[in-house]
Amino acid sequence: METKLILIEGIPGSGKSTIAKKIGQYLESRNIRTALFCEGDIHPADLAWCSYMPINEYKDIINKHPQYSQVINKNAMIEGDHAVVAYTKLGFSPSENEVVKCFEDYEVYDGRVSLERFSQIHHERWRKFAGSAVNENVINIFECAFLQNHICELMGIRGEGNDIITKHLISLISTVDKLNPVIIYLDQSDVNETISRVAKERVSPDKSKYSDWIDLVIAWIEKSLYGKMKGLAGYDGAIEFFIERKKIEMEVIEKLPINKHIIQNPDYNWNDVFSKIEAILSMQGVINVAR
Repeated sequence: METKLILIEGIPGSGKSTIAKKIGQYLESRNIRTALFCEGDIHPADLAWCSYMPINEYKDIINKHPQYSQVINKNAMIEGDHAVVAYTKLGFSPSENEVVKCFEDYEVYDGRVSLERFSQIHHERWRKFAGSAVNENVINIFECAFLQNHICELMGIRGEGNDIITKHLISLISTVDKLNPVIIYLDQSDVNETISRVAKERVSPDKSKYSDWIDLVIAWIEKSLYGKMKGLAGYDGAIEFFIERKKIEMEVIEKLPINKHIIQNPDYNWNDVFSKIEAILSMQGVINVAR
């Protein structure tokens, strides 16, 4: 059965965004319709970096800030009696934080709702997405929406153990089994080197407005329940967090009842990585299929 859902995962700096985009471009060049969803995008299944708010609250914000209605509507979609808004894509400056805060308060990530509610909302959205996608001739590509986002929430924010994390993710992936999902994990064996490299690349152009990526990551880890439980601090604490996160990701992958492929990329040789991915796409029936 041809897959209709490709999940791209890996720690920061492993090349998730690069590879997800390359897969999308490659398939489009072969006249294969794709839908690529990267971190922070308005998403049909996941809710990271998005607000999930009652429609009346959404309308109230629009009415209070009509000058932003166009950009807000562009980054929102209505689902029944709720609105999903990719608020980090709005491009608001720090002086407009009041508007961002309005949306941020309606995130379901960062422990803002109970674990039961978090799981319920995502199961419903993933199941609804699968019901629609199964009838479309489109290959969907999700970057970090499965392992990274959910493990950071359950492990990092909520301090949950491996059993609960694994149970949640196995249950969640079962909602899209009709799409024959495949997971591609970009494995970097040296976590410290990978994080150090990406930290040097992701620097703020204006530190008076935005901190460097690594400083934001360290602050998030130190404030997280997991970080407090383990006494994680500074850069070394961040490395310890990512080592543990990767360990859990690998354990979950082993137990997932779907096709999975782990690709080693110690030299950041993207051409070599993509040649392996081409073989995977062929194996999964994504390419060399008459359309």
